[in-house]
Amino acid sequence: MNTLSVRQFRDNLAESFNMVDAGKQIFIRRRDRMYAVIPIDMDDFSISPTLQAKINKAREESQKAKTKKFKNASDAQEWMDSL
Repeated sequence: MNTLSVRQFRDNLAESFNMVDAGKQIFIRRRDRMYAVIPIDMDDFSISPTLQAKINKAREESQKAKTKKFKNASDAQEWMDSL
């Protein structure tokens, strides 16, 4: 784990991003908080057509009462254990 101050991060931006691209974790310490630097893809900003289709199907199934409903968490856990 690489922890940098804000100044160290700012002074070494390119090197920090190269480390993240290489799979290393970079954390930035600012006062009493920590922040993580993580790579994201443009796909992370939008819902793909495939995901939207799954969401639509789940909504439709829910409206048609084709979903499982449980009275409590233990009933849900029992059902999952039976799978």
